[in-house]
Amino acid sequence: MKRVLMALPVLGLLTALTACSGGSGTDGPIKVGAVNGVTGLFQTPEVPQAVKAVFEEVNKAGGINGRKIELLSKDDAMNPQRSTEAARELIDSEEVVALVGSSSAVDCGLNRATYSKAQIVSIPAVGVDPACFTSPNIAPVNPGPFKLLTAMLYYASETLKHDKVCLAFTVLPGSGGGIDAAIKEWSDITGKTLAVKDTSVGQGDPTPYLVKLKSAGCQAVVYNAQVGPWFAQAKTQGMQDVDFILMANAYTDANAALIPAGMKAQAGTEWQPYTDETLPGNERWAKIVNDNKIQKTAFSQGGVMAADVFVQVLKTIKGDITRESVTKAFKEMQPITYPMVGTPWVFGPGQTHNPIEGSRFVKAENGKWTVLPEGFIVPKRNG
Repeated sequence: MKRVLMALPVLGLLTALTACSGGSGTDGPIKVGAVNGVTGLFQTPEVPQAVKAVFEEVNKAGGINGRKIELLSKDDAMNPQRSTEAARELIDSEEVVALVGSSSAVDCGLNRATYSKAQIVSIPAVGVDPACFTSPNIAPVNPGPFKLLTAMLYYASETLKHDKVCLAFTVLPGSGGGIDAAIKEWSDITGKTLAVKDTSVGQGDPTPYLVKLKSAGCQAVVYNAQVGPWFAQAKTQGMQDVDFILMANAYTDANAALIPAGMKAQAGTEWQPYTDETLPGNERWAKIVNDNKIQKTAFSQGGVMAADVFVQVLKTIKGDITRESVTKAFKEMQPITYPMVGTPWVFGPGQTHNPIEGSRFVKAENGKWTVLPEGFIVPKRNG
């Protein structure tokens, strides 16, 4: 069946999200859960803050059919035991209707079976683990590192027109298969292959890796490790003509300041570049974070988007809002066009969910990031 895209104009977003849904509803708040990394090695405290701010906005406007939305966020501190306990408590004790805005590095891999068994949907703000994109009951609102990698390789070969595209990566445990799949997708689309594929890059002296890349004549290097030492040594090696394309985690003000003058450094972003609040979709996000004094990061963009799409789907439910009715609504929903990302977002009935594709790119200039004009680069097959 052909799906019809539901455009969501930026200026009308607030009105659309605060309107009440149809149906009779029940008393009490609509409980929504999230598993977040607030402490520990992967910290995203701004994400549940952003989700809560969106829900409070809806509640002040009357809620959903008169019911308020209550966010119950649990910090797993990137601890596997805490993550599994948090998910079970939210599902069994708190009886949440869905999980919205999770931002844990370990949640998806640990809890995917739990979500499927409970027949509950999760809409993470930040999908990190490959399991976030290969599970029937999880659909993140970001492209994730693997679809992002495909877009970055595509940008290097098709937009920048480089023949010798190279990869220099630090591979985290469990991510090797996702990286290989991303490279294969790029090769299938473009018919091209990597000139160098090095997935052994460490955090020590970058010289051996850079010498290998230079010797191979790499014109573009897609890279995901340390920034400061890497670029300092790349300049020493005379690699000013190479386009270094960094993963989204490098897109920070601090990293822009570490890139020496004369080096060509670009970074892919998962949402509209957050450093420019005037970009489509960013106006809404900026209002939420500015009004609530929330840290401005790309992850907070994911928090706002996850909450927004959840509310929009919630509004389509006729009758009581329960876990069963929410899951049904997401499995049967129409795609939502959200201007902060490159493709429409949809949950749907599939066994895997990676609906957001593409990337926008920023360039390091004078110690800051400048947004490049191409718009979202979404890999496309010829014909």
